Amino acid sequence: MKRILATLLPFAFLFSIVGCNLQGDDEEGQVKLQIDSLQNQLSHEYIPGTGEIMNNIVQPHHLKLWLAGQNKNWQLAEYERKQLLGGFKRIQIFHKGKPEAAAVVMIFPAMDAMEKAIRAKNSDAFKSSFGVLTNTCNTCHESLKTGFNVITVPDPKDLENQRF
Repeated sequence: MKRILATLLPFAFLFSIVGCNLQGDDEEGQVKLQIDSLQNQLSHEYIPGTGEIMNNIVQPHHLKLWLAGQNKNWQLAEYERKQLLGGFKRIQIFHKGKPEAAAVVMIFPAMDAMEKAIRAKNSDAFKSSFGVLTNTCNTCHESLKTGFNVITVPDPKDLENQRF
């Protein structure tokens, strides 16, 4: 009996390793199933459309950016610029591979100019950059065949930034 145990002892270690690996494979398989399940759930999650991003993020922050700049509230203007930029980046993230994501890159030079004007606290540069930004929005709309959606420099009396 001692001889049999002595002969099997080196194999006991090997069997325990194999047993652990099999258990690990099972756990790994369970983790993979959970990941697949979560990815499946995410693929069915709500993704905001371009129009929703434009209406709920971009357009309101465009308006508020103008108002902040007009009132020389440069800290608020920078905040609104970043919020506006975030809307454009969401389009790139959520709509990768679509024409909207490809076209939105045209706005970034105008956003850079806006940032410089805000940092310089230069009202004239701000107004000029804002005009370029607004025109670039409309150029983007034209390129996407949605030129009927015309964005304007906000009118202080009615607080609108869209031509209806």
